[in-house]
Amino acid sequence: MRVFLAIDIENYLKNDILETQEILKSTDSARIKLVEEDNIHLTMKFFGDVTDTKLEEIMDTIDYVKDEYDPYNMKLSRVGAFPNIKRPRVIWIGCHDKEKMTSDLMQNLDFNFEKIGFDLERSYTPHITIGRVKQTYDDNRLRELLKDIESTYYGDMEVHKLTLKSSELTPNGPIYDTIEEFSLM
Repeated sequence: MRVFLAIDIENYLKNDILETQEILKSTDSARIKLVEEDNIHLTMKFFGDVTDTKLEEIMDTIDYVKDEYDPYNMKLSRVGAFPNIKRPRVIWIGCHDKEKMTSDLMQNLDFNFEKIGFDLERSYTPHITIGRVKQTYDDNRLRELLKDIESTYYGDMEVHKLTLKSSELTPNGPIYDTIEEFSLM
C-alpha cells in the first residue's frame, strides 16, 4: 500500500485555491496538471509502498510524536514554484505559522521515522502543491503570471490533526483514502 502523512486543508480555504487554479488553467503559456480539489493537502511525509507491519510502526510513531503538539494556527499565502519561478515545475501555496510549528513537527516526525527505517528529508518547505507544469510554451508569460498571483493570501486554519492516507494510482490520477486521523493534544 502506498502511504503518506498529510495535513488536510479546510474546505473553506479551497474556494480561493480553486480560483488560483482557474487562473493557471486559463493560461496558454503552459500545460499544467492541476491537483483535484479532493486531493489538496499539505504532505508531511511520503512513505511509498509499505507492508502492514511497517504501517503499524508508522502509526505508532505518529501517535508517539503528536502528543508533544497542541493545535496551532497556520496561514496559507504566497504562490511559488519548485525549483523556482524562473523554471517552474511544481506550483505551490506556502504554509506559514509564527512559531514554525509545521516545520518543527515535520522534523520531529522525520527524526522518529528514520528510527524505523525511512530516509530523512533533505529539506522541508511547508507547502500545498496545486499544479505540475507538464509543458511550457512561453516561459516569460508563465513567469509573469506567477509573479502576478505570487502575493495571494488564502486565509488561516487551525491545524488540529494529521491524516495518514493511502494513495492508489489510476490512469485518471491518484485516489486518496484516509487510513487514520491523529489529533494533536
